[in-house]
This record gives sequence, structure tokens and C-alpha cells, in this order.
Amino acid sequence: MVRARLITAGILFTAILGRPLAAEPTGEALLSQAHDCLVQPFIVSELGSPANGLLEEMLVDRGQRITKGMVVAKLRSDLEQASFDLAKARAESTALIQLARERVSLLRKETSRNTELHNKQFAATALLDKSMSELQQAISQLTQAETDQALAVLEMRRAAVLLDQRSILSPIDGFVVRRLMAPGEHVYEQAKILKVAQIDPLFVEVNVPIAAFPFIKEGMKAEVRPSQPVGRVLAATVSVIDKVLDAASDTFGVRLVLPNPTMELPAGVNCTVTFPAAAK
Repeated sequence: MVRARLITAGILFTAILGRPLAAEPTGEALLSQAHDCLVQPFIVSELGSPANGLLEEMLVDRGQRITKGMVVAKLRSDLEQASFDLAKARAESTALIQLARERVSLLRKETSRNTELHNKQFAATALLDKSMSELQQAISQLTQAETDQALAVLEMRRAAVLLDQRSILSPIDGFVVRRLMAPGEHVYEQAKILKVAQIDPLFVEVNVPIAAFPFIKEGMKAEVRPSQPVGRVLAATVSVIDKVLDAASDTFGVRLVLPNPTMELPAGVNCTVTFPAAAK
């Protein structure tokens, strides 16, 4: 009895070993399988300030939609505003130039009369020389007044730039991720005020088995199925293929660009991706 059982077990074991093992998918067949991926923002940026000072006002909050060029925070700017107002008043003042032009016009007429009288020998040479000298001085004063006016305009522009630096602008269209400072805190060179993210388009990061490396090309289309909302199938395009492979995991990284014009799809969700075009 025991011997019969041993013989039967041996036959079964031999039969199991004799069966061919299921072949693992390789090459293009791997691309038709679903690979785990992660949807990430296109840009994540922590905003700082080009100027130091006291944070006076925070104009946005977490989760708020922002646009490129939008003022999101302001530093205290009393001194810069006063400097700009003073520079603007100087730049817009043309009184000295008008006065110098009128004096030049008057002296030109006087010099012209003295020249005519001198030619008729009714005026002394010294009088003509004096009027010509005064005319030259007046022209020099007019030139100096115009130069001072141009410098005042440049100074006004400089003051405007310094004043603009007290306002923090958003560099992207997107959303506020987190406020990193609060009004009343001191902003210094390395301080970060806001964290913002752009989610149109989105990046999709996925690791694919090395066996599929020869078959994935830049510009290839793929189907992305995010975990939220469930059931959606979105089209993405391969934009980056890592050229340094990971031997430890036997995979390599691929980045896809996923359009998100309505910004309905959030970043930071898990997903799966397939490459049906390559598997055909």
C-alpha cells in the first residue's frame, strides 16, 4: 500500500515537472499591460521675494485659483511709495526747462539786434561779445536742464521698479498649495512665502520593465486611467524616456504629458497606464 502511494506521488510529481512553465510577457506584450503610475503637477514652485521687508498682506489662500502675473502677496512699501511719488513729481516738472528755453529765445533776439547794430557800427564789439557769451551760457543751462529732466525720468523708473518688488506676483496659472508665511512676518532673501502648482498640463510618471525599452518612443500615445475620478480614460503623450536604467528594479522611468485644460483632474493621484498603440 505504501509502495503504491509512493509510486502514485512520483508519477504526479513527474507530470507537474513535465508541464511547460507559462512564459512571462516580453517586449511589446508588456506595453499592453497596465503599469502603476502617479499624476504629478507640471510645475511646483515656492515663491520668494526679491526684496526684504515685512509681509503686510497675503491676498490668496490654500486651494485658490491663481493666474500668471496676479499679485498674491504684498510687503510693506511706505518708504518705496514715498520715493516713487517724489521721483515722479521731479520727472513731471518742466518748469526749469521752460524757463531756460525762454531765456535762450530772449538772448537770441538780443544777440541778433546787437549783431545788426554792430554791423552798422552803432554798437560796440564788447556789447556784442557779451550778448553772445550770455547766449552760450543760456544754451548750456537749457542742455543741463534737459539732462536733469532725463535723469529724473530714469530715477522715477528705478523707484517704480523698487516699488513693484514689494508685490509678489504669481509666475504660473494654477493653484495655491500652501501658505508658508503669515502677515507680520519678516521676509528675507531665502524666505519662501507661498507654494503654488501648475496642473495644466500634468506629468504622469511611470516605471516600465526594461524589456519594453526598445519599443517606447517619444511622442507615443498612451492611455491613462486615474484612480479618481474612476472610469475615465485619458490620452497622454510620452515626453521623456530615461536613458539610465534601474538594474535593481529591472525598470526604467517614463514621463508622459497629460493635457488638463479644465483643471478638473487633480495632481497627486495614483493611476495606471497602457501603451495600446505600441502593442498592436
